[in-house]
Amino acid sequence: FGVTGQACTATERALVHEDVYDEFVDELVDYAENLEVGPGLDDPGMGPHVSQDQLETTLDYVDLAREEGATVETGGERLEGEGYDDGHFVSPTVLTDVGSDMRVMQEEVFGPFVGVIPVSDLDEGIELANDVEYGLSAGILSRDHTEVNRYVDEVDFGIVKSNAATTGLDLHVPFGGMNASSSETYREQGDEGMDYFTIIKTVYENY
Repeated sequence: FGVTGQACTATERALVHEDVYDEFVDELVDYAENLEVGPGLDDPGMGPHVSQDQLETTLDYVDLAREEGATVETGGERLEGEGYDDGHFVSPTVLTDVGSDMRVMQEEVFGPFVGVIPVSDLDEGIELANDVEYGLSAGILSRDHTEVNRYVDEVDFGIVKSNAATTGLDLHVPFGGMNASSSETYREQGDEGMDYFTIIKTVYENY
C-alpha cells in the first residue's frame, strides 16, 4: 500500500504458503483496516491517488475482481467525508479467491490493491510468479538461503528482493525488468546506465 500502489514496483500479488495462508490474510486485512489514510502532507500511512482518473481505474478493477469471482476482504471503496472530499482517496484493498488467470492478477492496477493466492510449495510459487506478462520487481520472504537463491535464479524479474518490500530502490544499481517490463537491452542507473548514455570512440594510433 506504499505510495498508494502507484509505483511500477508495487506488490499486487502475494503468493503465500497454504500452511500460513489464513493467518497471513487475517494479518493483512487487519493492517489494511488500521492503516491511516490521508493527505500526503500529513505523513499518513497511505495518501491519495494522483488523479480522479486513477481513482476510477482502481475502483473499476475492484468491480472487475468481483465479476471474476474474487472476494473483497476489505477496502475497495472511495473514502468520503472530512479530510477526503478534496482528494482522490480509496481504502486499501485485499482480495482472496483470486486466480493467476484473472485480469486483476495479470494487469497493472497502480492502486492500493493486492490479491493473495495460496501455494503448496516453492515450485508452485515460482511457477505462479512467472505466470504474468510483466517482470519488473519481485520479492521472497524466507529464512532458507537455499530457497532464496533458487527463487532469485528462476523467476523472470529484473529486480528481486529477499525479506524486503518490492518498492524502494538504490540509484547506484541497475534498474530494469524482463519480458513486457523492459526492452531487456539495457538497464537504467548504475554503471550500466552510464554506459547506455556514453558514446564509445575507438582510436588507432600509429607513430
